[in-house]
Amino acid sequence: MAAKTAAKKTETAEPTQCECSRYDAIPADLTEADLESGDFEILTTGCTATTKRQFAPGHDAKLKSALIRWGALGLDIRRNEGGVASSASPAKHASRYAFAHMVTAGVKRAQDKAADKARRAQERAAKKAAPKQPKKVTAKVGRATFTGRMDGDHFVYEVKGKERRTLKFQAI
Repeated sequence: MAAKTAAKKTETAEPTQCECSRYDAIPADLTEADLESGDFEILTTGCTATTKRQFAPGHDAKLKSALIRWGALGLDIRRNEGGVASSASPAKHASRYAFAHMVTAGVKRAQDKAADKARRAQERAAKKAAPKQPKKVTAKVGRATFTGRMDGDHFVYEVKGKERRTLKFQAI
């Protein structure tokens, strides 16, 4: 019987703003000049829904993805309630809800992915900066076949530990 009365209470409750609309994020690296001028972007979920429940349909997932995205970017996440904004980590904000473990795992996964992407970019840059090894070429010089490299129009190869160059060769 108590379950029925609780259900009736939520159905007859006054519509309030959706819970996801209470959250926003601001860049963590703001300077005093940015704060004075107000020249910075505040990220929100974009929700304007009102509901008799805590979340409008599907908006719990909207909040979860926003917390993961903002946490991965290292933004300062705030929850506004009654004109008071409280800043905390995405995991701390998500601890109010059942999807807290998903937010924590999602932020870690996104940070690992970004670190891996940065590592691969660094490896590519190092590979580009490294001196290139000359391409091995096999060519016939006279009757013998040698493996060497091309240097302009010359075929460069070794015979008995000494480097030789020739313009008369046939690539194989």
